[in-house]
Amino acid sequence: MIVIKHCKVYVLLILLVLSFSVSAQVAAEKEGTYLYTGFSSALPGNNSFVFYYGYSPSDDFQSLIALPFFKITNNIQFMPGYMMTKADGYRMFTNVQHHLLPSVILNFKLSERFSITDRNMFYHLFREDTKDVNLYRNRLGLIYHTKLFKKATNLFIHDAMFWNLNNGKFFRNRIILGGSIKAAKWMTPQIWYAYQAENGLLPQHQFYLILTVPLENFGVFKSKTNN
Repeated sequence: MIVIKHCKVYVLLILLVLSFSVSAQVAAEKEGTYLYTGFSSALPGNNSFVFYYGYSPSDDFQSLIALPFFKITNNIQFMPGYMMTKADGYRMFTNVQHHLLPSVILNFKLSERFSITDRNMFYHLFREDTKDVNLYRNRLGLIYHTKLFKKATNLFIHDAMFWNLNNGKFFRNRIILGGSIKAAKWMTPQIWYAYQAENGLLPQHQFYLILTVPLENFGVFKSKTNN
């Protein structure tokens, strides 16, 4: 009965994704596909670190992302993130670019099953041939915590809104539906579907596969129980 119950949750999520995708298909400019592979690690003091290499065959886009998470209180984290990108011909990123991603993340548990998260990111893109770009992104999300086949699983929906701080204008909204599961001691996969609408452009469907090796399960800095 428990497995059937959780399967119904996944079926509902899939139906929501499909219905959202179909309803927006006519207006979509194209589909974007993104693959991220990397690792997570515990840090002393109940902190953590993740590192990813990302590649998009649809956008000819590559990235390296380093995200340390420092616990300030039980509900607040600080993330001084960094990203390097390479995307020849992409309209915002050309050749090698460097990005600073300092963020304040708020997390609140609503119940045993639900929590809410709010990531406030100040985004600075260094550019060589023109002025640097400064952005603010607010990503508000609702997370459903459950278990599938006795593995810790999260289902979530996020709404990410972007403002250009150079001109003070709102320019992008991204709705994300997805899930992650601690499938094995050596792998935590995530699947995302995102619908991105940006001023002056047709909307885009984006599909993400994120594969994370949790090094904390192998005694890097400290061990954690694999649920």
